[in-house]
Amino acid sequence: MAGFPTNARSFYFARAALDPPTSLCKKLFPAIGEWHDRLAANELSSDNNDLIQATIAANAFVQVIMMLRKTFIKDSMLMIAQAITLSK
Repeated sequence: MAGFPTNARSFYFARAALDPPTSLCKKLFPAIGEWHDRLAANELSSDNNDLIQATIAANAFVQVIMMLRKTFIKDSMLMIAQAITLSK
């Protein structure tokens, strides 16, 4: 049922065991790493020389995007495998 084992004492997502390579993650939302570094350093924006304000919300948003790109890659690999299985 939904990828969980039948044992009621534990839960596990199969995709949690997968760890996509960093090079692949950087291809999805490639600028997020730069934004992460710039928020950490409070650097000037390259467009208009405004300071990037390192707020809790900005940092959390960048962290969520970095997490979601890994999740998206993991889930898409599982969906491709399922599509191949179903097409046979």
